[in-house]
Amino acid sequence: MIEKWMVLFGNKKIIAAIFLVIMGVLGAIFVHLEKEVTSQTLQKLSDQLSMVLNNQLDKERSTALRYSLILSQNSDLNYALEQEDEEKGFKILSEVMESIQLYTNTVIRSQIITSDYFIFARSWDNSYAGMPLDFHRPDLLYFQNHKKPRAAIEVGRKLGIKATVPVYHEEKMIGFVEVVSFFESTQEYFDRLGIDLYILMDERFYETAVFMQESPAIGKEYILANPKYTQSDLKLLKAINFKAFKQARVIFHQGKYLFYEPMKNGEGETIGAFVFSLTEKQVSAYSHSDKEDISFLIHLSRDELYDVMMKKSMNNALFQSTYDKDLLYLKDVVAPEDRELFLEEARERFNTYSKEELIGILLNYKVSKEVKGEIR
Repeated sequence: MIEKWMVLFGNKKIIAAIFLVIMGVLGAIFVHLEKEVTSQTLQKLSDQLSMVLNNQLDKERSTALRYSLILSQNSDLNYALEQEDEEKGFKILSEVMESIQLYTNTVIRSQIITSDYFIFARSWDNSYAGMPLDFHRPDLLYFQNHKKPRAAIEVGRKLGIKATVPVYHEEKMIGFVEVVSFFESTQEYFDRLGIDLYILMDERFYETAVFMQESPAIGKEYILANPKYTQSDLKLLKAINFKAFKQARVIFHQGKYLFYEPMKNGEGETIGAFVFSLTEKQVSAYSHSDKEDISFLIHLSRDELYDVMMKKSMNNALFQSTYDKDLLYLKDVVAPEDRELFLEEARERFNTYSKEELIGILLNYKVSKEVKGEIR
């Protein structure tokens, strides 16, 4: 038996063959582990991109809702709506928007809608005053059974974030105050980081979104909502198999890693998608970072980090609704002339809370404020 082994090991061809088999097995194991690590890394990166995206969208929704709530407390504007005085309504709305732009360098698009879904006034283009919206805005039917404001991604004549506040006079709804945005701040945020973000609307809304009918179609599934794009962008997107992409959530396509994130409206219905595009270099840098932390790619400022912490803290508090949470968040930004109305609304809302719930809210809010004080 020993002699047989001696003969085998004395044969160089056999030794070489065994060596090659061992190397092949080790190579296969290494490739498998490398693929496994890459898969896990891409999944982590996908999760973290999703987190950052949702944080940016939440900030856009909160900003829009904040301005809508403040506008809804303008008694002159509400009176003009009640009296159906479109000219006066547009004048007041325009003056308020000009003041905001002058003192904050922020362009806000706002519009007033009547209770029967006609445009009453629109700050950025009043030529559409008097036009019906019922076909284009089925999301407004939500307010037939709900009185609380809502900020969500909706289609309308154009895909965007719409923060809508119903306006009442003597318990009767007389219309809506609405602030809209079109993902500008979210788009700019990722542009600054060198990450391409594509905003896609489901093709089934083609007839509804009349202002997007000239936008490029992406296969038979989507319409591109980005106002700026290149032919390279279109070539990349049109070559994607979206059926497989939705299932995989991450694919390597034309030399880039693409990440899929579904877009939901206020009812939780999928109405489109967000697609991230990262280069191999970006993903490689992330995978070789010590902690595989998204901050290696996306350098969140301290203020933005505070916003994430505050949002998490506020969400953990014992709020009965997102409207109540927004009321507390607006506490420090309400204009002096609107403060009494704000306090009256806040008292009415928070009087429904138990002592324990109020303590829980205050503790969470206090912690978040203390964190802000420590970040410089």
